[in-house]
Amino acid sequence: MPHRLSRRSHSAARPILVTCVVALTACTAAPIPEASRTMTSPAVKAAIGEQPTVTPVPNKPTLSRAPSTVPTTPPIPTRSAISSTSAISARPAVPAPPTHPRTAIAPDAGPVIVLDPGHAPTISHTDPATGLTDSDYENEPEMRDVFAVAELVRAKLVAAGYRVVMTKNSVNDRVSLGQRAAIANDAHAALALSIHDQAGAGGGIGFEQGNNIVYYQAVGDYRVAPDGAKVEFTDSRLAATSLKYGTIFQRARQAAEGVGVRLQGDTGYDLGSRGLAAGDIWIVQLLSKVPWIYNEAGGNSPGMSGLDAADQQRYADGLVAAVQRCVPVH
Repeated sequence: MPHRLSRRSHSAARPILVTCVVALTACTAAPIPEASRTMTSPAVKAAIGEQPTVTPVPNKPTLSRAPSTVPTTPPIPTRSAISSTSAISARPAVPAPPTHPRTAIAPDAGPVIVLDPGHAPTISHTDPATGLTDSDYENEPEMRDVFAVAELVRAKLVAAGYRVVMTKNSVNDRVSLGQRAAIANDAHAALALSIHDQAGAGGGIGFEQGNNIVYYQAVGDYRVAPDGAKVEFTDSRLAATSLKYGTIFQRARQAAEGVGVRLQGDTGYDLGSRGLAAGDIWIVQLLSKVPWIYNEAGGNSPGMSGLDAADQQRYADGLVAAVQRCVPVH
């Protein structure tokens, strides 16, 4: 994850509850817009053996009032309950992303795994169902490094019998955060994982020195739309699975990378403090209907800005081992 004012962020079927925030503290930094795609991707459907279909834009979530607090990391995190509800006006449909996900199909039709290498050339986007900003932005050398890591992971998983869907065809594909979540939802993925790091000459962190974190989805995590609507993660069953998988990722990455890796059920701070929409969950995780594990790592190898081939491989090895333990090929 980079040194910047903005940050990317991204539920098997689960409701999204939107609560109305009575008052929001204005951010001094201009927020970077952060939407999910409602068109079923033909490429994804073809990859997993289903006929392409088009699904309608989902109904708007309900509103409620009442703030909730951010927990630490309990076994299955929960937050305070919500009260009164009202309808939200419909928002216009959003066009499908300009590119199709990259797919690789194993002969034995194993589990579907979605790989989400972080960042894209700047794209402005809004989720039509929730009104959340789900834009993304370019960040180098992270964007190229994590795409290379995703390619290493893809190759090993395909060889092991998995069907793999990439959220981007190439490093420079423009795909919003909501569209990434929609790709995993359309594919009915057994597991999705984001791959990020914190690289760069100014503000980058050494691969073995910090920012090694595994984030899982937790009930009560939220983001706030520009109109003040609060969108919460509410699927307790999915949260339990995400916590289980997150624990596996933490252990597998520690073994492969040789450094300590933290496990967190939220970002640990309000993303609004960095110019993003207020809240404490990455947008892809919030909009996903499948278990989604969001990975961060240190992004600089010794003596350079970015990851060298050896550290890219260490990062990839931990992710592959975790996937194989979470969702074995039978």
